[in-house]
Amino acid sequence: MYDICIIGAGIIGTSTAYQLLQKNPDLKILVLEKENSPAYHQTGHNSGVIHSGIYYKPGSYKAKNCLLGYQMLLEFCDQHEIEYKKIGKLIVASQKSEIPKLEAIYQNGIANGLSNLQLLNSDQVKESEPNVTAIQAIHVPQAAIVNYKSVVEKIIQLSARLGMHILYSKEVCTIDNSSSGIKIFCQDESVYSARFLINCAGLQSDRITRLSGIKLPYRIIPFKGMYYKLTEHKKDIVQKLIYPVPDPRFPFLGIHYTRLMNGDQTLGPNAILSLDREGYEPASYNAKDISEILKFPGFWKLIFKYWKTGLGEYRRNYSKSYFAKKASEMTPGIEASDLVYAGSGIRAQLVDSSGGLVDDFVNIRNHNMIHICNAPSPAATAGLAIGKQISESYFKDR
Repeated sequence: MYDICIIGAGIIGTSTAYQLLQKNPDLKILVLEKENSPAYHQTGHNSGVIHSGIYYKPGSYKAKNCLLGYQMLLEFCDQHEIEYKKIGKLIVASQKSEIPKLEAIYQNGIANGLSNLQLLNSDQVKESEPNVTAIQAIHVPQAAIVNYKSVVEKIIQLSARLGMHILYSKEVCTIDNSSSGIKIFCQDESVYSARFLINCAGLQSDRITRLSGIKLPYRIIPFKGMYYKLTEHKKDIVQKLIYPVPDPRFPFLGIHYTRLMNGDQTLGPNAILSLDREGYEPASYNAKDISEILKFPGFWKLIFKYWKTGLGEYRRNYSKSYFAKKASEMTPGIEASDLVYAGSGIRAQLVDSSGGLVDDFVNIRNHNMIHICNAPSPAATAGLAIGKQISESYFKDR
């Protein structure tokens, strides 16, 4: 019997195993991953940005974990020679109506302790990024990029040396929680026993929670974000990360420019409903996922609240020329011919029964289980910090 079984080998699950073993190397830890490799879903399909914490409400779980996670991640990368690049970010206001929101974000950054933030006027923006047009912008020097798969691979390597056991192609189908311990049954008919369960299943986290016998007033509603890669002659149009002022009603940051570690420049993502929690191709759909979405009352309330915004996202998704037009609001001159499809990511967005988009982390704890039901962006940046908190929660009552 294992002391702890962790479901999910993304950055949250592997970081949790690593932090637990740092505290107690004698723990017998099993990690079960349904795919044939780690960091397969959200961790491996994100933009690779190391977020600074500027957006998040001071004192919130998101803000605290992003700020701590940022420092822990950079220290981890330095210690283990994982390459990252601190290239900085501009958050740009293209319209006068966005100025109050931009200033609110700046004040958030100050309150969160970010140093050397700068409010730039239009001339200063041009000096910093000649191809960016903005009335005003915030320069965030802390923002960086990394390959998160490389981070997870190193975490697994270090954890394995401490005795962690990781198994792939293990899709959990049944969880039996009794006084003698927890039994985890997988689709391949293998069975594993543990004294404690930690659910870090990301896109499947609500289902794993329900399998364990806990009722949830939430559902994961998957949102797909499509990325374009800029062609060779346009990929150096900007050097920093370039973000618009986000709509504060939504946990999405809007279409932005992201430099990848291999030198490519991507533009995206939009955010549309995904008909398949794990379907990254444009036409992917899954009957079970569609049925669960349609049966959840919170989904219809969500649609009623935000249908106009949703139509705009769908227009960008299915019209490359419109996508290019919106990008040109920040960087004039982008045309549809400059954009090459570069894949998609899927965000596990927790939605409550009233149709609310749950913006902060949601953890459920009982005597022998911890369920991470919502770990949205910046979960990759905050991964080591979240793993540390889960570890501390485990040891708290022991």
